[in-house]
Amino acid sequence: MPSEAPPSQQKPRTDYRLYIMRHGLAVEPGSTDYPDDSKRPLTPEGKVRMQQIAKGLKRLDVELHWIVSSPLVRAVQTAEAVAQTLQPDVPLDHSETLSPGGSAEGLIAYLAKHSGRQRVLLVGHEPDLGQLAVRLIGAGRHAHLAFKKGGCCLIRFEEFPPRSPGELVWWLTPRILRRLA
Repeated sequence: MPSEAPPSQQKPRTDYRLYIMRHGLAVEPGSTDYPDDSKRPLTPEGKVRMQQIAKGLKRLDVELHWIVSSPLVRAVQTAEAVAQTLQPDVPLDHSETLSPGGSAEGLIAYLAKHSGRQRVLLVGHEPDLGQLAVRLIGAGRHAHLAFKKGGCCLIRFEEFPPRSPGELVWWLTPRILRRLA
């Protein structure tokens, strides 16, 4: 039976935290004011709710090293609202991999290039986020986890990119996050 390596030679355990959030309440699709879907902003109510949701995240002691958002306006505005409340100086980038229909493999590769940032918030769209979460926790292809607008989950990994499924720590609706505020 092989002996365990001494503590000085063991690989340190990483605590990588990936927060996944759907954008907030936005102007309805097909609006004559915003014929280009990528330009639809959050509604005034959506902005207020996102500030409350961000306060709920703050009560959960969420600390971020990086925010990555879909480049669509509603997702960028959501990311900015969270950053403003939690940590105004946190780096915020946009990635096409979080656009509707984006590649999960591309997103994981993009995140892996920045492995020093171990507290990451992703802001994107359904159904892609739900499918990503299912994949990352190894729930199987028939599982379905749907995000409401402003909903968020935390998945924890020992390493990133992950070699094994992550642990779903919490999955909170926007209503619960607003109540925490």
